[in-house]
Amino acid sequence: MLPGVDPSPFPTLPVLAEALAAQPAPTHEGAAIEAAVLVCLQAESVLLARRALHPGDPWSGHVGLPGGRWEEGDPTLLDTALREAQEELGIDPLAHGRVLGALGTHIGRGRRVSGVRIAVYVAALDERPPLELSTELASAHWVPLAQLVPVTARVAELPGTDVAAYAVDPPDGDRLIVWGITYAILERLRALPAV
Repeated sequence: MLPGVDPSPFPTLPVLAEALAAQPAPTHEGAAIEAAVLVCLQAESVLLARRALHPGDPWSGHVGLPGGRWEEGDPTLLDTALREAQEELGIDPLAHGRVLGALGTHIGRGRRVSGVRIAVYVAALDERPPLELSTELASAHWVPLAQLVPVTARVAELPGTDVAAYAVDPPDGDRLIVWGITYAILERLRALPAV
């Protein structure tokens, strides 16, 4: 765990639903890259996916949330997040639950993500639907929120630097290091009622 950090538990679904109901929906603003992700929650777990290894993909092998770039045919950024969940994982979150609301927009600030705006939505699923992974993904895991404890980790992209992260060992796969954008989004979710 990070020194001096005593992470509070993630808010319950009723608390999240109330807090997110007051949040405005992100809008497309014409950034260099507009994207949307979906935080899928079910039974106090979150759905995380490891991207497949692909040369030229800046997020190759990273652990993240279902989502991707806005496309011309997407009426809203929520539609982008829902489309990407279908394309990447073969799931329709609305058929298995509901969208609680928008968590806001994450603005990329790193060397590789400057100019990226990511709309974040939160969905509560009543059940865990079967997953059909696209070739974009290597694996997907339901990770208990209680296992998301902030630690420091080393990642290949930032040699010699410790980054804030979660280190999770799912029973159905190799260790997941969750850092960067996904870590920031999930920590924002944890702090939501206080924000």
